[in-house]
Order: sequence, then C-alpha cells, then structure tokens
Amino acid sequence: MPVDPEFRSRLAGLELPRHLAVIPDGNRRWATERDMDAMDGHRAGYEVARTLSRFCREIGIHTVTIWAFSTENWHRSKEEVGALMRLYGQWIEELLPEAIEEQVRVVHLGRKAGWPVGIERSSIPSGFGDGLPSQLVQAIEEIEEKTRYFDSNVINLAINYGGADEIDRAIKKMHSHSLETGAPINELDVVNFLDTSGQPHPEPDLVWRTSGEFRSSGFLPVQSSYSELVFTPKYFPQLQETDVVEAVEEYSARARRFGR
Repeated sequence: MPVDPEFRSRLAGLELPRHLAVIPDGNRRWATERDMDAMDGHRAGYEVARTLSRFCREIGIHTVTIWAFSTENWHRSKEEVGALMRLYGQWIEELLPEAIEEQVRVVHLGRKAGWPVGIERSSIPSGFGDGLPSQLVQAIEEIEEKTRYFDSNVINLAINYGGADEIDRAIKKMHSHSLETGAPINELDVVNFLDTSGQPHPEPDLVWRTSGEFRSSGFLPVQSSYSELVFTPKYFPQLQETDVVEAVEEYSARARRFGR
C-alpha cells in the first residue's frame, strides 16, 4: 500500500532509524477502559503490530523489533497465556507468506525452551511445563529457516524474552564456544552471542514505548545502550501511522553523540 504523500513529505530529509525497537504496552488497559476482554486488547495490538511493521518497511526502516511476550508475562493466568501463545502462532502463520514474498528475514529473540533466569517454575501457570508450546516453537523455527537468507528487511519477534535472560544465555553460549574451539574466553565478545548477533543492524537506534510508561524494563539492555528513547502516552492499540512518523521526527531531531 503506498505511503500517504503527507507522510512522505514530513519524512523527507529526516534521519530514519535503521532499527526501531518497540515496547508495545497498554493492550489490557485499552481493553479495560472499553469494557472489553483482555484478549480483545491483545488482538487489537496484534493488528497494530502488523500494520506498524509494514509501514516501517514502506518508509525505509530496515529492522523492526517487537517485544510480544516478556519472561515476566508468564505470571499471568493460564487462560491469558494460552490465548497469547495461540495468537503468536497465528501471527507467524500469517507472516510467513508475506515475509517470503517481500524477502523479510524473521528472527525470534528470547528463549525457545526451558525457563528464564529469575522465573520460578512453580509460579508458571499449569499447562506450560516446558516453556513455549512445541507448536509455537516449530512455527518459529520454520519461519526462521525459510527466511534466514533474506536481507531486504528484518523483523525480530521477542517472545519469551527478558534482558537478564538474554545475557545469561549469551554467556553460556560464549563459554560453550570457548570449550568447543579452544578460543580464550577473555578474548571473546559477548555481543557476538546475543540474540541479535549477525544482523545488519543489531542495535536499535530508537526504542519506542507506548502507554505512558517511562522505563525500558530490561529490553535489549546491551544493544540499546546508546539508543534514543521515545515515549508516547497512547496505548499500543491506539497507534496509527502518524504516530510512527511523529516518533521518527522526534528521533531525527536528536543529536546522537555515543559518549563522544
């Protein structure tokens, strides 16, 4: 779908982020304020995520990361977690033909199996004894395999992701690599073992959080060290293309110094 000429005009000459990472907060509050079920909010957020990622590709943002499910979200009810897992499976199923057609690489960020550091298994709703359901893991692995060689754009889906857990997994991978190759561990860089390693733009230029919360909640803690942060009071299901443009305008007006 062509980009609105008004948006093209507003974006002309701006510095676009190469990598936009989104913390899509407020689905449940959006639903509650409308006397709707929480899953209605999640479904509305899902539709916005699809629209947002497409729009970003159309205006020239190479990589979009969406934090769909945090490690802390396991503490929600069995019913909500189960419905979310089914929704993510639907998302991936519908995204696969689109990603192949447009040559978009899709990457999962987070833990596929087992339990994250700091999350007690006893606190997880019954029915999820192995972490992510096997059907969802299979769908994730299929879309990653079928899109792995594409480089036009990247979509990162952070499902069962936590920043502390990513660092823990990266250190373990680094240790295993050292044992397997004989490379001195003190000469290895943990950055090369993070979930975004090997991508053209592994570090987000812009981290954007919705719903009026002013924190990163441990999202991509290493990669986002020098990211610009933009916040909006809108709930995620309320976002429109014009909100993306406003976030890019705010980003472009910043002077990035990277500590220099």
